[in-house]
Amino acid sequence: MAGVNVPVALDELETEVLRACCRESEWPAAVAAGVYAGVGFAIERPAIARELVSERTLGGASPDVYGRLIGRLAGFIRAGAPVDARLPASTDEALVAGMVGLVGDHVRTGRLDRLAELRPELVLLALLPYLGFEEARHWANLVEK
Repeated sequence: MAGVNVPVALDELETEVLRACCRESEWPAAVAAGVYAGVGFAIERPAIARELVSERTLGGASPDVYGRLIGRLAGFIRAGAPVDARLPASTDEALVAGMVGLVGDHVRTGRLDRLAELRPELVLLALLPYLGFEEARHWANLVEK
């Protein structure tokens, strides 16, 4: 999409996610709020989200954008995380890349209505390596849809 300033759009996404995270005092709630804010950004601004997850942006003209997107979002998960309790698994970057890919697939195929329903599962995925299934599911179920 012509006219989307990708670095500015990325800053806007990061700002919304960070603001949502900062409103919560408990780490799992902050992660959940950040996930909801990021997905909300994609739902509310599908054209901008489509550009952020486009092949041209992610793999071609701006490969550094993808690294920044993944690195920053993974940093939001790591901030305040109970590192000593983290289960052995892939890196936070790999986890976030999978989540961004899933959101991107929904955006690219126009399934924004289904994207809103995906948020609790994304919260579960984000918290799972740190909290285990039962506690991650608990937090995923606490978040309002």
